[in-house]
Amino acid sequence: MMTIFSTILGGVSSFFSFIKNNPKLFLGIIVMGLIMLLFRQCDSIKVLKNEIIIKEVERKNEEDRFFNNVQALKDTVEFIEGSNVYVKSLLRVKDDELSVLDVQLEKAKKNIQKLSKKVGHKPKIKNIYVTQISSDVSTSDVMTNVDRDMSGNFSIGIKDSNQIYSLETESWFKLVPDNDSLKLVLVDNFGLNKSSLLRHKLNFSLTLSQIELENGLTRVMVLPTDNEGNPIPPSILQVPFINGVEFMDIKPNVLKVPKKRNKLRWFGIVIGPSYGVYYLNGTFKPTWGLGINVGFRVL
Repeated sequence: MMTIFSTILGGVSSFFSFIKNNPKLFLGIIVMGLIMLLFRQCDSIKVLKNEIIIKEVERKNEEDRFFNNVQALKDTVEFIEGSNVYVKSLLRVKDDELSVLDVQLEKAKKNIQKLSKKVGHKPKIKNIYVTQISSDVSTSDVMTNVDRDMSGNFSIGIKDSNQIYSLETESWFKLVPDNDSLKLVLVDNFGLNKSSLLRHKLNFSLTLSQIELENGLTRVMVLPTDNEGNPIPPSILQVPFINGVEFMDIKPNVLKVPKKRNKLRWFGIVIGPSYGVYYLNGTFKPTWGLGINVGFRVL
C-alpha cells in the first residue's frame, strides 16, 4: 500500500517538476485549449442566431396570415369590367380554425370529406370554394311552336337558347264542343296527367383559378363562360357570392423560412510546416518540421 502511494506521489511530483521546468509548453497547451473552446462557443452562438431568425420569419408569416384572413373576411366580390371576372380573397387556415371563422365553409368541408373517401385512401382536401350563381332573364324574343297530330290534338310551346340555357316546352290539348263554344282540354300525351314536356339544358361553365400575392394573400377568380369559351356578361349571369378556404398544407407565397443550421460535422487532413519542441537529454528544444494532422469533429 505504501509503495502504491509513494508511486502516486512520485508521479505527481514529476508532473509538477515538468510544468515548472517547461512553463512555456504548459502555457501553450492552455492557450490552445482556450482557443478551441472559443471556436466551439462561436459555433453554438451561430446556431442560436439561426434559430432566432427562423422563429422571427415564422412569426412574420403567421402575422401576415392573420391580417390577410381579417381582410378576406371583410372582402366582397369584385367584378372586373371588360373581362367578366369575379375576384374574392380566400381564407388561409389550419384545419381546426375553419369552424370558428366560417360555418358555411365548415359544412361544405364535411360534405366533401364524406365524398373524398370514395375517391381514394386518406385523401387530403386542399381547397374549398362555395359559389352562388343566379340568373334573372326576362325576354319576349322567343320562338313559339304550334303543331297538330293526326288525332286532331294541338300543341303549343316556346323555344329559346342563349349563353346560359337552352329551353324548349311542349303542351298538348284539344278543343271539344261545349254548348255553343269550344272547350280546351289537356291531352295526356306524355303519360297519365302529363300533358306538357320541358327540355332544359345549361350551356355555361365556371373557370376557377387561384393566385397568390407577394404578401401571402390568396385570391380566387371565377370566370363564367359559354360552351364556346366566351365570357358571359353579368347582365344574364351573376356570381354574387364567392367564398373559399385554403388549408395550410399548401405552401403559400410567403417569406421563405431559413434552413436550420446544424453544428458542423467534418473530417479533414492538414499537411504543412510545423513548429514544436523536441525532448532531448532531459531538456526541450524548439524544432521545425513537416506536420500532418488528421481530425474528425463529433461535438
